[in-house]
Amino acid sequence: MRRWRSAAAVLALLAPAACAPRGARVPTVPVVVIRDTVATRPPPRDTVVITPTQPTNPPPAANATAVRVGLIVDTSAVEVTSTGDFTVHTEDGRELGRLRGGQTLAFRDAGSTVTMESRGGPAGSAMQPPAGVAGAGLRPPLIVRPAAAGGTLSVRGNAYRGELRIQQATGGGLTVVNRLDMETYLLGVVPREIGRFELDIYEAIKAQAVAARTYAVTYLGRRQQQGFDVYATTEDQVYGGAGAENETVNRAVRETAGEILTYGGQPITAYYHSTCAGQTAAIDEVWNNPPVPYLVSVRDVDPSGQAYDRVSSRFSWTERWTHEQMVNVLNRSLADSLRGRRITRIEDMRVLERTPSGRVRAMRITTDAGSFTVGKDRVRWFLVPIRNGSPTGILNSSKFDVSLTRGGGRVTEVVATGGGWGHGIGMCQVGAMGRARAGQDYRTILRTYYPGTEIRKAY
Repeated sequence: MRRWRSAAAVLALLAPAACAPRGARVPTVPVVVIRDTVATRPPPRDTVVITPTQPTNPPPAANATAVRVGLIVDTSAVEVTSTGDFTVHTEDGRELGRLRGGQTLAFRDAGSTVTMESRGGPAGSAMQPPAGVAGAGLRPPLIVRPAAAGGTLSVRGNAYRGELRIQQATGGGLTVVNRLDMETYLLGVVPREIGRFELDIYEAIKAQAVAARTYAVTYLGRRQQQGFDVYATTEDQVYGGAGAENETVNRAVRETAGEILTYGGQPITAYYHSTCAGQTAAIDEVWNNPPVPYLVSVRDVDPSGQAYDRVSSRFSWTERWTHEQMVNVLNRSLADSLRGRRITRIEDMRVLERTPSGRVRAMRITTDAGSFTVGKDRVRWFLVPIRNGSPTGILNSSKFDVSLTRGGGRVTEVVATGGGWGHGIGMCQVGAMGRARAGQDYRTILRTYYPGTEIRKAY
């Protein structure tokens, strides 16, 4: 049986001495990376989603703290299946039913209660709950568990270890939470975040495991009002469940079990990103946050002066817009500032000021509808790239320059030439890979990207 410590126990273990220095806390707010047009809040790291091979032997996770992952938030109905037998319980442990592998358990929001029914499976395998339970209104949360140790449960085609909690969402509807131990959670996070599994970058995978564990520990209890700790998306860390697991990652997680980064005895906020183009950014360069002693700009080059992340496909990039495309982009991204006006002509665009790491601190956009100054990481939401003829996503990074092509006295094209992918704060994932290939171990990698921190055992 796994033993799950509470979040309070983990934080108590890490309590610093009374006079120990402490890193500044970064406010946490949910962010949707793709859907937001104009960002007023800092986004999380950019990630690369992959499909790794399925491992056969996940590592044990005894003594690890529990983590609650918000898989689906505010839905009217959800279905749970499993290849093996599974059970459903009330929160106080009363068993409501047992289902055979291949059956489906369907939950539907009914206001303050939940309806539940089973269907499918072999003949004669229908759920047999206590009298009056099936189809009746049940008080959430309801808890679904695999009947056998090591079993998985599937929601919307993805398999998950641990248990699923069907609970009421804060604003109504149902929320599906995957509760499992921290180490097993990491098996589904690290593959989705690091994206590669070659042994020559093994120390970078270990560094990613420690950073991801630290991030999760820091977020325990932060979303208590919503009934979980972290989202399963880029709003926190991308979590793929059991289907994302990989043998190499399993070993890296096992070998760093319980290890987190601390500053002054406290878990740090371990931001990371894909590509820094040779230099990471301090947090106050990118977002409107106070300086943090371990989230500072780091020059990320080898002894020859070559950037460790130079192999990244986003190390350097170029985005182009026709005048018409940029007008459409700006009318959408500047809508709140335009207040009903429309841009029909771009007159000028230029970078006014840069941060010490070379990112845009302030940029002025001059149009026939007025002049607008944007900057820091929010600029990525204003200059939205064009994909298949439509504005999509956000700009790769805020480390870029802009140039205008003119014809007949008018702007005809806008070109952004830059480097990097992501906000640039904390660990550079592709840079960490380069450092691993150069022979650095994961402790050296982490100390480089988070200076002044220490690796300590949380459990």
